[in-house]
Amino acid sequence: MDESVSLRYSLVKEDWDSIANILLSLDTGVEGSSDTEKLRKKVGIVRHILHGYLTNFNGSEEIDLSFLVGSIKTLEKLENEFDTCGVRDREFLIFLRLLLYKLEKQKLIVRKPMERRIELGKHKGAIENANDL
Repeated sequence: MDESVSLRYSLVKEDWDSIANILLSLDTGVEGSSDTEKLRKKVGIVRHILHGYLTNFNGSEEIDLSFLVGSIKTLEKLENEFDTCGVRDREFLIFLRLLLYKLEKQKLIVRKPMERRIELGKHKGAIENANDL
């Protein structure tokens, strides 16, 4: 079995509290000059928002569609900023990709029926393309 596939499946089996703790302890790889200070702050905010969400997940198998789409967009923006700043340590981004894989295995819920149609229409390919590691 491919190493990335086995890593994805091992993360899917982990409980949400363990994943939240790993998220906080993981090195972001963003260090150095003042050019990366803004990126460092963004990564810190993303880390704390995700940690708060994951710790409140409480074994639920449902995820809000807008949260999933927002997570995909955020990861794509972070990847672009890592490239722009020349950050080579991608451990944090890889972990976020694996986390997205786990989130995609949850049942999607939508609070407003029209929101589902609009969001799915706008981001038709976003969810399918998020599987690429």
